Amino acid sequence: MGRIMGLDLGDVRVGIAISDESRFLASGYGFVEYRGYNDLIKKIINIARKEEVDKIVVGLPLNMDGSKGPQAAKAEKIALLLKQKSGLAANLIDERLSTVEASRQLHAGGKKAQKGLVDMVSATVILQAFLDGQKD
Repeated sequence: MGRIMGLDLGDVRVGIAISDESRFLASGYGFVEYRGYNDLIKKIINIARKEEVDKIVVGLPLNMDGSKGPQAAKAEKIALLLKQKSGLAANLIDERLSTVEASRQLHAGGKKAQKGLVDMVSATVILQAFLDGQKD
């Protein structure tokens, strides 16, 4: 069983987190900047192979009422492309308030909320929520 990768999608950068081998704990990995879907997919697949990832969790940015907007459609498209081009499982998980939680954690830790750092911590929040859900 490989690791699981979590993604927090943005318009120009994506935060990345990766689980430990036991799939118990999510850790921040970093972020990538991209230009277009093909560039993003290639970068994510390269990291997934390097880190022995066999499943990807993509944050699904739903509106607060649970409805889907344009960003949710983008997340669904990226998850589908990742699955098609990598052969890895790609799951979507509700990411509402993950950025708020990431900013809160950074502030509590005395860190400045730099954009790439917030994206990475958001990806960690998303992935940890997925991992915690698998324990039940």
